[in-house]
Order: sequence, then structure tokens, then C-alpha cells
Amino acid sequence: MNHIRLVFRIAAWLSILTVVLVTVVPIGWRPSSGLAPNIERFGVMAAVGALFAAAYPRRFWLIVLTLSLTSAMVEPLQYIAAGRHPGLRDVEFKSLGAALGATVGYAAASAAAAISSRWPPAP
Repeated sequence: MNHIRLVFRIAAWLSILTVVLVTVVPIGWRPSSGLAPNIERFGVMAAVGALFAAAYPRRFWLIVLTLSLTSAMVEPLQYIAAGRHPGLRDVEFKSLGAALGATVGYAAASAAAAISSRWPPAP
């Protein structure tokens, strides 16, 4: 495995761990960009999806399914956090973000592979 793919894998796993942790902390601890919460959810999961697709480009559908299921399983954990309000709508935005992000990440990984196959390795 090349070093770039390893960096993407580490970043992908750290990103989903961060999302899970931020999902279950009290509302006052949740970072906020100032954007609408649904836009934040969508954007964060799009980034996570892109990282996973770049890290595991041959696992596109598994990534989309797993990130969607992870969102659905983690969302109810908000009931244990003060001030949090889990909802199906949140899961929908997270799942759509993960799918779009994975699509972008897959396209970027495919383009990078196509470009690198055109040029021989440097001496």
C-alpha cells in the first residue's frame, strides 16, 4: 500500500471517530461553523465519505452503506447527551452527505489512478 493511501485511511478512521464522539457529547461541546445544522451534518459526512472513498476506492457501495448505517446507529445515542435531539432527518442529511462525498472521493481516486498510470515512475 502506498503512503498516500495509508494517510487517507488514517484520516478516514479518525474522521468517523471524531463524528461519533461529537455526536454523543452535550450540545454545548459540539463545534459549530455558524451554518445551519443540517448543512454542517451534510458537509461533515461528505468529507468523511470522500476520505473513505479515497482510502478504499474499490469499496464504494460498502462505504456508502456503512456510513449510512453508522449514522443511523449513532444518532439514538444522543438521548444520553444533555440538550441533544436525535432525529431521522439528521440521519438523512448525514447519509446523503456520505453518499455525495464518497462519490467525489471515488472520482478523485479514479482520476488520480488514471493519471499515475499514464506516466512511468520517476527514476
